[in-house]
Order: sequence, then structure tokens, then C-alpha cells
Amino acid sequence: MELKNFSTLNFSTLIGAGVIATALGAIAQPADAFTITRSEAVWDNLTLQNGSLVGSKGVAANADNKVSLLNIDGESQIRWGSAFYGGYYQDNFEEVSKDVQVTKYKWDWVPKYSRRGWFKGYEYKKVSYQVTETVTETVNNKVWVPPTYENQSGLGYKGVSNLDLDLGEVFNIGTLKHFNQTIKNDGLAGTNTDFSLKLDFGDGIGSKLFDFSLSIDETPNRIGNNNNGKDCAYQTDAGKGCADQITWDFAINNGSTFEYENETYSLELVGFGSGFDGTTIVNEFISQEDGNNSASLFAKLVKVDTTQDIPEPASLLGLAGLGLYFARSRKKHEDALTV
Repeated sequence: MELKNFSTLNFSTLIGAGVIATALGAIAQPADAFTITRSEAVWDNLTLQNGSLVGSKGVAANADNKVSLLNIDGESQIRWGSAFYGGYYQDNFEEVSKDVQVTKYKWDWVPKYSRRGWFKGYEYKKVSYQVTETVTETVNNKVWVPPTYENQSGLGYKGVSNLDLDLGEVFNIGTLKHFNQTIKNDGLAGTNTDFSLKLDFGDGIGSKLFDFSLSIDETPNRIGNNNNGKDCAYQTDAGKGCADQITWDFAINNGSTFEYENETYSLELVGFGSGFDGTTIVNEFISQEDGNNSASLFAKLVKVDTTQDIPEPASLLGLAGLGLYFARSRKKHEDALTV
């Protein structure tokens, strides 16, 4: 009976310990460390100044709305606008061969006549004659070069890879580029675009998409005055057209989340910076006219909802007491069976 009671008590104690361990396990936090193996951007739903929406929620990108989605050397791009400099003639020098009539001279005996046409003999003189020769010359057959996407404005993104980071750590997620070219004021400039960041967390989490929205203020290209700022809305380099501004409409979208170890996470955009380490971060990207301007994009992973149904300490004691109750009840029951 003693052995049987010892076994029963040991088993019941394990039950109580298991209940407590389960409750304490609810308090344990997941490992808040992540690895991003790859990041890239998806552009969609570009709003134009004329009110048109180009993308999955509107019309398709085409030659009429001057919108194109590209991937150039790993950089995802969205381009818009009618190029102000609408093409040019490019020199095209070629070697061309052709036949020409050439006048040559020689000395020869030629008949000599009087004014009345009487033959008076021969005289030795220099005479001309025509020959056909093939000559080669260089000609400039200029060709018309139409405008390309490089003459349009737009945005580009090239992500980083193999990042190890902690929860809440601000990190450089990639390079945002503004192609600030001179375009026509015909309503086809972009004003807002969906900007979705696709992050690959590798095994265990996989790829996740985080949705944001970027706003673009394409300013009229008056020549700016950097000293007093009267001509332009944003800081502008002297002698250039007015700079443009890129901002985001929201820093975090709670609809774009992922679950990991019973926690909910999302990505928060922090700001733009000129360097990789993010020593200076601002919430707007000022892009000078007539050039391609880049800024590092900084973000951080955040918990969206950390609330859980965690038992209070008194409840934990209650669970422990419940385990002891199970042990005592089981012991009495076994003692009754062995009497």
C-alpha cells in the first residue's frame, strides 16, 4: 500500500506541477529577434494629378496614361509623366560609297580646224575627259531618339538582405529613389501611390507584405531662390527648378500584421535618412529637380497587440492548490480501494 500511495502521490504531484508550468508558460515572452533575408517593394494604384487611378483598383498602365512598372537591375520602379524633353536627334556617322563623275586631264594630239571648219592638222595640247570613280565619304544620318522611361519622373526602391534585428530596433530597410525629371504639366504627374514592402523572414515566418502609401508633391518648375525661399515650397538648390517632396500617409498599418509565437507584429516606417546608419532621420524626403535623388528608408518591427489572458498570481496559487487537491483526492481514493 505504501508503494501504491507513493506512486499515486508522485503522479498527482506531477499533475499539479504541469498545471503550474502551463500557467507560467503563458507568461514567457517569445524571442524578439528576427532575420530578414530579403526585402523588395511592390508599387500599385498610382493617383495622377488629373484624378485617374492607375493600378489594380483602376485602369491598367499604358501608353496613354504614361505609367509603367519596371524592374531595373533589382530596383522596382514606378514611372509617370510626359517627358518635357520629348526626344532628340542623335548623330549617326556612317561610311558611304558612291560612284561619281571625275574630270581628268591629259596631253594629246588633237585635230585643229579653221573658223570655216577646214582641217589644218594636229596640235599637241592638254585636254579633259570624264571617268567614273567610286568614292567613300562619311555622312551623318541623324536618327530620332524618342523619350524613354529615363526621361520620366517616378519612384524606385531597392531593398537590403540578410538583416539580424531585435524588436523595436530602427534599421535601414532599403533605398528609396526619386527620379525627379522635368515633365509636362498635363495632369499625368503622380500624386500618391501604394507602396507595399515585402519582407522575407525565412523559415518559420516566411514572406510578409506591409502596406503603406507615399505622397508626392510634384511642384511647378520655377527657378528657385535658395536664399529667401519665395519661389519654392521646399528648400531648393540655387539655379534649379523647385524641389519636390515625398512623404507617407501613415507610418504603420495595423491591417498588415503577422503572427509569431502567439504575438502580433507589424512594420513601422520611421523616416528617411541620407546615410546607412540613420544618425539623422527626417519624416520627409526633399528631392532636387532634374536628377535622381536617393534616401535611405528606416523602419522597425513593433508589436501591435501584446495583451494575453495571463492568470494573475492569485490564480496561479489557485491552480497550484488545485493540483494538491487532485493529489489528496487521488490518495484518499486509492487508500479506500486498498483497505
